[in-house]
Amino acid sequence: MSGTLGPPRTSATVTRAVVDDGSLVVRADRGAWPAVEPWVPLGARTVRAGSAAACIRVESAPPADAVPAGEPLLELRAVRGWLLPAERVLLAEPGGRIGGIVDLAGRRATVAIAPGEDAGGLGVEVFATLTIAAALLLTRLERALVHAAAVVAPGGGAWLLAGGSFSGKTTTCVNLIRGGWDYLADDHVVLGPDGTGGIRVEGWPRRFNLDHGYPAGASLGVRSRVDPGGFGPGRRRPAAPLAGVLFPRVQAELPTALAPLPAAGALASLLRHAPWLLADAGAARPVLGLLERAARLPAYELRLGRDSYCDAVALQFALVGAICSP
Repeated sequence: MSGTLGPPRTSATVTRAVVDDGSLVVRADRGAWPAVEPWVPLGARTVRAGSAAACIRVESAPPADAVPAGEPLLELRAVRGWLLPAERVLLAEPGGRIGGIVDLAGRRATVAIAPGEDAGGLGVEVFATLTIAAALLLTRLERALVHAAAVVAPGGGAWLLAGGSFSGKTTTCVNLIRGGWDYLADDHVVLGPDGTGGIRVEGWPRRFNLDHGYPAGASLGVRSRVDPGGFGPGRRRPAAPLAGVLFPRVQAELPTALAPLPAAGALASLLRHAPWLLADAGAARPVLGLLERAARLPAYELRLGRDSYCDAVALQFALVGAICSP
């Protein structure tokens, strides 16, 4: 791989749509596909790469781009990103096993994964590299990738659960699914205009990363992947209109409660969960406008206590009057 994106190699590849309209796709060498597949949304359909507005090309090859000496502009897990001339972003992880170039103007990215690397051992770095690349390309498509879960209330509106790791996103999703809500995803969603002035939320569904202690009602701080369909078969929806935003945080010793959040605070929190906008300031204006509109919808801090952990009834009771009908 080099800093200039060339034509794709002729080896056999796998191509999947990353968003439901096929405007962003990932195209991976067969050798790289085992590392890429866990990152791809569940049920992603096979498409032709040439029909997409934006593409992430993943090669089984050693990264060849030198890491700049300056401070990175952004960071996700161990992966860092540097802004280069000609509207390009270089991505790299410290071990030199994964690297990439995102061509913002061309809406193309190339990611290299060193051959022979264990796909499971590199899972976090592959996930982070592809997530940053997708987020930057989605910005060029005037959409926002947000680190958030999303559930759909009985009335049909989607509520984001925006928060970092161990903030309670997945357990809250599972509780609400058990309580009869639908869901879009438990970790990442894509926001975009719906054509009528509203905001459409598209889920990025994967297997849920759930605490081992959930079935017993006690958090153990260790998580593994589970099939969310086991909590509510047929509850997954591809997209829904945005109704509001919740910002969960765990405070086990206190009772579960909601506190209204002003629009300015909601916007600041949303930006923390979409940090890649800093790398493409010129194209970020429409996406910032999207997040501003999202922040003006009802927004709440959701304090999660032990009283609602693994208890769908208690959680929904805390939401009555704000989200649910009494």
